[in-house]
Amino acid sequence: MCKLKNPFPGEHMKAYELFSELGSEVRLGILKALGEKPLKFTAISEHLKITSPETSRQLNRLIDAALLEKRPDGFYSLTPFGNLVMASAPNLEFIALNSSYFLTHDVSPIPPELLRRVDMLSGGKVVTGVFEVMENVDSLFDGIGEYSWYLSDNFPRCFLPKIEQKLDAGVEFRSVYPEEFLTNVLRSVGEKVRSGIEFRTLEEIRIALNVNDHYAFLGLPGQDGKIDRDCVLIGSDSGFKDWCRELFEYYWRRSSKYHP
Repeated sequence: MCKLKNPFPGEHMKAYELFSELGSEVRLGILKALGEKPLKFTAISEHLKITSPETSRQLNRLIDAALLEKRPDGFYSLTPFGNLVMASAPNLEFIALNSSYFLTHDVSPIPPELLRRVDMLSGGKVVTGVFEVMENVDSLFDGIGEYSWYLSDNFPRCFLPKIEQKLDAGVEFRSVYPEEFLTNVLRSVGEKVRSGIEFRTLEEIRIALNVNDHYAFLGLPGQDGKIDRDCVLIGSDSGFKDWCRELFEYYWRRSSKYHP
C-alpha cells in the first residue's frame, strides 16, 4: 500500500483552509501560472510583478499547503493535489465573476452534476432587458441550420414565421411544455407546427432553455420564483451549447410524450 505524507494537521485539509489559500489574488495567480508550466523563482516574480520577498513568502505558504513543490532543478510546479484544485477552480471563478446574476436567480432547477460544471457557461454573456434579449435571439435564430430544442412554460409566438421557415428547411424541432399550456398553444397554431415539432410535457417547468446548433439561451427563476426572461444567459461557443444540450436532455428524459 502506498503511504502518502500528510502535510496537514489532523487527517486532512479542511475546506476553509483550502479556501483561505485560494483567497489571495497573488497566490491564485501563482497557481494559475504554474498550471500552464513550471517556472523558476525569478520568472514567477516577474510574471506577477511582485517583489522577491513577497514571492518567497507566497511560495512557501503554497508549499506548506501542498499545492506546489520546488523541484531539484529549481523549477516550481503544481503537486497532483494542486493540479486537482486548479482543475476545480474555474467553476468558482465563473460563479464569482457572475455573482450579481446568481444572487438574484435560483439555480435549483439545474441538476448537481451540471452545477459542478457550470463554468462551461463562461463563454456566454448575461443579456439584460427585454429588447436586448429579443434582439440577440432574433439575430441568432437565423443561423440555426440543424436542430432547435426548446423547454419553457411559454411559447415564442413572435417566432412562428421563422419556425415555419426552419421547418421547411428541414430543421429538427423538439419542445417541452406543461401539458395544459401545450394543449392551449396547439389550438392556436397551424398544422405545419403541430406536426413538424416533437412535443413532450412536464408537470412543472421552471427554466427557459433553447439550445440549437448555433447558440443556446438559458433563463432561470428570478427572486419572485418566475422565469426571468429579461435577464438571461446567451452563448454560442461549444462549451456553452454542450452544457445547455445536456440540461435539455436531462429534462427530455423525464418528460412524457404528448397525447392530444
